[in-house]
Amino acid sequence: MKSGLALIAALCVMFAAPAHAQSPDETRLSLAYDGRLILKVLDIHVEQRLSPSGFGASAQLASFGALALFKKFDVHATTQGRIEEGEARPGVFHYENQDGKRDRHVVATWSEADVAVTSTPPYADLGQPPASHAQKLSSADPLTQLMRVTLASARANPCGGDSHLFFDGKQLYALDFGAGVAETELLTNQQHLGLSNLVRCSVRCREVAGFKAKPAAQRNQGLKRAIEVTFGQVGSGGPWVMALMQADTPLGPAYVELRHIRLVRPRA
Repeated sequence: MKSGLALIAALCVMFAAPAHAQSPDETRLSLAYDGRLILKVLDIHVEQRLSPSGFGASAQLASFGALALFKKFDVHATTQGRIEEGEARPGVFHYENQDGKRDRHVVATWSEADVAVTSTPPYADLGQPPASHAQKLSSADPLTQLMRVTLASARANPCGGDSHLFFDGKQLYALDFGAGVAETELLTNQQHLGLSNLVRCSVRCREVAGFKAKPAAQRNQGLKRAIEVTFGQVGSGGPWVMALMQADTPLGPAYVELRHIRLVRPRA
């Protein structure tokens, strides 16, 4: 998964949790997305669970249709973390990719002093340069980073011009968010989803460590320009979710669009 399209897929591996009985103080959010290159090429099913003390998340993403004919992949990811001062903190991240050629299982565990990583099979090369100890500690896994989007209700929107470090056990990259611009019209395909306060921002990807050596101008996953992401709140004052992502990839214009959402709040 090295193309710009794969980066978009990785960004959508978010907000999902293993099925289990809901506790009284737990919020659950189920999401489903379609990824398109003219036709549908990605099938993404996601949900999350969140309580005052912690969260659990998992996700499944698979190539679909024409893409599956020449680039087959089936990605499963899970994470368990804690909530401290309103922010999601990384704990244990599991990642598994099955493509029939390079099936891999990775576990990354964050502690106060270290980030321990195991990979089956082991990585032959950790990149040029590999992620440093300090970089790993200052980062979070993709599921935890994107969980933080949901907790952005304390500020105006998830954009805000921030930069976030993502670490998946080998590759470490930054996503730089631009300032948000309010969308004046609801997206046609999502008018029935109950989203409000739509805001759009640009997101630039920077490969930081764990990748093959390449010139700085090429450390962008092959994207021709910044990704455009539209976020919305579920209902009035509810959690933030990604509604639409648009990018120019080496395979052409790509879109990831929300098509289903279900929010279950804590029981009284």
